[in-house]
Amino acid sequence: MTTGGKNRSEEEEGRIAKIMRALEITHGVEIARRYLAMNAFDGALTMLGLLLGGLLTINPQNPGPGFHAILLGALGTSIAMAVSGLSGSYLAESAEREREVEEIGRAMLTDMSHSMYAKASKTTSVVVAIVDGASPAVAALIIMMPLLFVPSGIIPYQLAFLMSIGASLLLLFLLGMFLGSISKKSMIRYGAKTLFAGLVTALILFLLAWTTGVPG
Repeated sequence: MTTGGKNRSEEEEGRIAKIMRALEITHGVEIARRYLAMNAFDGALTMLGLLLGGLLTINPQNPGPGFHAILLGALGTSIAMAVSGLSGSYLAESAEREREVEEIGRAMLTDMSHSMYAKASKTTSVVVAIVDGASPAVAALIIMMPLLFVPSGIIPYQLAFLMSIGASLLLLFLLGMFLGSISKKSMIRYGAKTLFAGLVTALILFLLAWTTGVPG
């Protein structure tokens, strides 16, 4: 490795270490972990609803227009979740952190605005916002991957929908297992709970479709 490359690597390691220290000071790891699980869960359930709606409403005789509408809607939803999570979380977390720094300063009768804790709070706000915005969007993009192969004719649209629906249910189960590992409880039980939420969502959508005559 060249000297320049080694220096860049050391700079990256130093930057990561600073971020981790900031998260430790502000307990940001726990917050980011909650946002990761909660928002990936939201993204998976949102995509599940879109996919089931598409599967029920697309005309098999002329699937093109309906499929492209669902695909565009899924992409738009992913982008909207990312932007909403990133901006909303950053604004909310920044406001909360600034209030916390001010309260600590008043309690200590000193100005904390330039303290190490204040700087760590700003770093935490950015990291939490990135996790909040990325987690639902990444979950949604993973789920909709099979749909991206339909326009080129590699996968039939019905199979792509079924694969994506299966991916969303699997992701829900894995998120439940992740929560189970955090709580140090049964990972399978937590996975079953989150999977059940997806199945309930599907059941409600099918019941609505049946009562409104959508499939027909």
